[in-house]
Amino acid sequence: MINQIRADFYRQLRTRGVWLVALLTIIYAVVVVGFQSAGGVMVNAPMKLLNQLAAKDWSVYDGLHGATISSSVLLYLFIALFVVVIGYEFSQKIYKNTLISGISRLQFIMAKYVTLLIDLFIGMGLYYLTVILTGVLAGRPMGASWPHLLGDTGTTLVSAAFFISVIFSLAVLVLIATTSLVISTVFIVIWPLAIAMLNILTNWHWLTYADFFNTATGLAFGTIATADLWRYIVVSVLALVVSILAAAGLIRNREL
Repeated sequence: MINQIRADFYRQLRTRGVWLVALLTIIYAVVVVGFQSAGGVMVNAPMKLLNQLAAKDWSVYDGLHGATISSSVLLYLFIALFVVVIGYEFSQKIYKNTLISGISRLQFIMAKYVTLLIDLFIGMGLYYLTVILTGVLAGRPMGASWPHLLGDTGTTLVSAAFFISVIFSLAVLVLIATTSLVISTVFIVIWPLAIAMLNILTNWHWLTYADFFNTATGLAFGTIATADLWRYIVVSVLALVVSILAAAGLIRNREL
């Protein structure tokens, strides 16, 4: 499993698409903070905060909030990482070469998930590092102490990377079940939008527990009650475990 992870990172370092994603992440962070423009796709952010950001010049801390509101776009940008890490192998059916080398199906899926998770941590870390540096280099006031700023950044970074990884783990299951890279990437695009729209149309509040990305923003902005937090975590962990085990089971029952 460790060797598989190393091989994936070795391949990524030599893939132009990965470096392009990093560059676009940096550019997007600079644009959001530089132009003080907060926006996203179906983001669960308090309207009061949005109005405050729109009505004043940002501090570095405000830039962190604005970047978090805007970070939903990164989910779609990071689809390229999903394609590079596992999508390409299945579209070209070269994953069979890895499986016949002796690695188990479960270890193969786990290695892919861990690789994606590390990629997401790095991507989100690069995003928030650029956000803070852009604000500092622009000469803006801090708006909060460094410990508070870095603490909030760390919490938001970790939660966003984890909850995006849950969506990607479900997409891996869809990819293996359908053997279609197109369907699995479309799933990543549609899932957050479909959950949010269904919640609005049906008023089924339990759907919010499956709105994984907005769970991360909810944690960042304190819109999730502490008493309800465990439900979001349990649903996310269950979705992650089930998707990984189901994906491994599908591969196990498929002829190489």
